[in-house]
Amino acid sequence: MKAQVTVEYLLLAMVALALLSFSVMSLHYVKESSEQVYRAAAFKSSAQDLAGAIGEVCALGNGNARIVYLKEELDVKAGPSGSPYYAEFIGPSNLSTVQETFCAVKDSSGLNGKTEIRNENGEIEIEKS
Repeated sequence: MKAQVTVEYLLLAMVALALLSFSVMSLHYVKESSEQVYRAAAFKSSAQDLAGAIGEVCALGNGNARIVYLKEELDVKAGPSGSPYYAEFIGPSNLSTVQETFCAVKDSSGLNGKTEIRNENGEIEIEKS
């Protein structure tokens, strides 16, 4: 009788461990998914902040500059030359968005944190400060 009770407790412990491991794997998946959603939102926010500053510096004319603080690292690639101009913002995990601009934009990469946007003779230069 004692051996049967011990086997039953061992069986219950194994079932509990199996359920616990399943729960941990599920929580890990949920955590990864929420991190991806956060990074996508941070990228979108950074791209919008940068596009707004580009538009503002472009409208204010030659010699003007603005500083923005980006939450997520991104690269800027200029679209085809001509009017209107386009800038493509490329983030982690192949996230990207394209914005129309009124000035030509120079390519920049590795932008994160404090970033300076300058208008140099109608061409927008973007540098990490």
